[in-house]
Parts: sequence; C-alpha cells; structure tokens
Amino acid sequence: MQVFWFFLCIGTIQAFLPPISFRIETREIRTILKPTNDPLFKQIKGFYGIIGPDINSSSITSLYDLFTGDGMIQGVFFNDDKMTFVKHFVRTEKLLYESIHGRFSKNVFMTPIYILLNKMGCIPNTLGLANTAFLTIDEQTFALFERDHPYQIYIDIDNHLLFTVKKEEIKGMTHFSGHSKYENQKIHTIDYDVLTNHLTYIQLTPQFNILFKTVIKTRYVPFIHDFVVSDNKIMFIDSPFVWTFSMNMKNPPVSFDRRKPTYIYLYDTVKDTMRTWISTHSFFIFHYGHIEIGENIDIYAPVYETIDFSSVQIKGRYRHISLRQSGEVVIKKNWMLENLNLDFPLKWGQYTILREIENQAIMGFVVCKELMVIRRIRLPEGRFFCGEPSIIEFTEGPYLLGLTYDKRGMGYVSLVGVFKADYRELELEERVSIGFHSIFLSPDK
Repeated sequence: MQVFWFFLCIGTIQAFLPPISFRIETREIRTILKPTNDPLFKQIKGFYGIIGPDINSSSITSLYDLFTGDGMIQGVFFNDDKMTFVKHFVRTEKLLYESIHGRFSKNVFMTPIYILLNKMGCIPNTLGLANTAFLTIDEQTFALFERDHPYQIYIDIDNHLLFTVKKEEIKGMTHFSGHSKYENQKIHTIDYDVLTNHLTYIQLTPQFNILFKTVIKTRYVPFIHDFVVSDNKIMFIDSPFVWTFSMNMKNPPVSFDRRKPTYIYLYDTVKDTMRTWISTHSFFIFHYGHIEIGENIDIYAPVYETIDFSSVQIKGRYRHISLRQSGEVVIKKNWMLENLNLDFPLKWGQYTILREIENQAIMGFVVCKELMVIRRIRLPEGRFFCGEPSIIEFTEGPYLLGLTYDKRGMGYVSLVGVFKADYRELELEERVSIGFHSIFLSPDK
C-alpha cells in the first residue's frame, strides 16, 4: 500500500508540473518523391498507409514497449507520376495534453496510477494511443487502439492530404477493440475488464449507435487481441493469463501460465447459446488467418505457446486448430513451418501470406494454402519490412506493397511479387519506423 501511495504522489505531481511543451508538427513529414519510370509503381492509384507506435526499434526490450508508443501513420499517396510520402501523428487527447504539459512516464507501474487520475478527471486517458489498426466504415477511416475510442482520420487521395478529424465518442462504451470489424452494415467490437474477468461483445450501426450488447464471463484475465465474426456468431480464445506480482518493477503484473488449459468460446447471438472447447495444450493467438466454420471449426493461425510481456522473444507457429463437434481439440502442424516465426496473416483468395521474423526484423514472407507451403519469399540483403503490407493486384499477378528500411533506418516504398521472384523499390530519402497494420485505399473509396 505504501508503494501505491508513493507512485500516486509521483503521478499527481507530474500531472501538475510546469509544462515542458513541444510541437507535434516538428516530427511530421510530407515529401514529394522523385518521379519513376517503373511501370508497376506508375499503375498504382490510391494511398498505402501503415499505423504503429512512435518508438525507436532499437529501444524495444519488451512486448509492453510495443504498445506504449503514440499512434503514427506513415504512408505514400500514388497519383499518376506524383507520389507523396507522409508521416502523421494521430492527435489523441493524450498526445495533445503532452504537447502542452510534457510527457507521461512509461513505467508499467505508473499505468494504474494514471488510470485512477484519469477517472478523477485530472488527466486524459494515457492508454489512448491509436496505434494498432485501421477500420474503414463506408467512406470513413478510423485509427484504433483497444483501450480507447476510435479516432477519425481524413485521407484525401486527390490532394495527398492526411489529418486527424476527431475522436469518436461512443455512448455506453468504455473501450473499442483495436481489431473491430465492419461486416454487413454492422460494426462488431469487444471490450474487456481485466479486474472482473468479463468480456463485452457489442454490435453497432455505422453511426456508432449500439444495437446489441452482451457480457461474457471469462476464466482468465481477458487479454483478447483479436476475435472472429461469422454470420450471427462470435468466436474468441480465453488464454491462461493470470495476475502475478513481482518486486521487479520492470515486469508486467500479468503472466501466461502454460500449466492451465485454453478455452475456446463460440457464442450465438441469435440463440443466446455458448459452445465451449477446452484445449489442454495452452496457447494464445494474436491474429487469425484462414477460418472455416461448419460442422467442425477449422482455425489456421500463428499460435504462441508462451507469452512474456517483459520480453520480445516470442515465436508464432502457424498451425491448424480443429474444433470437433465431439468437443475434441486437435492441433495439426507442418514441420516445414515449425522453425519459422510467423504472424500478421493476409488473405488472398485461398492463400494466406504471413510475415516472417528473424532477429526481431521482418526478413520476408511465407505463402501458404492451409498448412501447405507454396512459396517462401526472402527480401534482398539489408532490407526489412516496417510491418504489414497490402496486396495490390496487377495483370502480372499479386504484389505486396509496403514500406521497408535498411540498416541505417532509411526508408523505401517496395513491391514484392507474391508468386514470382520480383522486388522493386523507390527511395524515400526519409527515415521510417516499424508499424503494425496497414490499409490501402483506392480513389473510388
């Protein structure tokens, strides 16, 4: 209790210290790229953007670090021969407050103190970072982070403009999932309470009015990054995260207990029924790849058998999880994939494209059809992808479009053939940072 009051005093003092102001604009970029004669780049029309945390990759020592950076969008506008590279910080309430009053501490033990001060109305939501993913609803685009509400982003392809419009305040909701879906004119999202072990599933109109809401009790601390929506059903995985407290203040107070089973839930929103599968083999899933929901449920996804928030040494193994009508959970493997660190699956028809990580850098991609390896793509020596690419279709076939960087951190916009050995790039003459999820908007959108 004395430690709690100590940090509360520090947090309160910091909230009212004399301001150490800064201008957000000084770190943003807008650069017109040199014209290119490359026929593929000249065919692209639209905007490619990737969102991620404003954090130096060399300073990342834990998974917790990855989720503490302010949301930053890096992207390229393509319009005939004119291409413009932009770097924009999402104007969250937290970032605007910090630009006037100075930065908040990123110490993990300060987080509950800041949450308390936010509930008291002293400071904004310090977890409101808008750094995870995009959500497109009709003609509107939003930047998401699972512990805040969405921020609307205006993207003008014709004039190569990008800026933050506003925060979308949603009545009756505390948080909005970073992996919210928009399907059949409905928004699907989740929220979770780590203190009471409850997950809330919510359906909304495109105008963010709540249509349906239900609360589901979980077995463990509900850290649920992604979920699956199919017709009138929602599926999510309850992995064995438990509270653990250590005297080492660098260790997050939650750990993954491999000795406990993993629960898989399938909730029918029409029948109000829940089906549960129990896997004695513990695992966690960040992102889902190929899903088939029929008599059995077949999940193809990168599976994590251990998660340590105080480290970045984690490994995603792409596997097939079959949920049988009998209640049995069968996990299938391909030995060719077991030694690869894969995640961020992209769907293209019957294929799944996963990014491959070595030494904490994206070195290439693996193309799979179910668990069968179709092609392994390696980037040229000294090139690393910033994060998730987008798939662009040409007459020559599909290509991966994204941002890459070299060992100096200097950036490039790159095209990588999915089924053919073809790599092309254009120099940005600017430094780029790592990112999470991407978006590609064509002019008709």
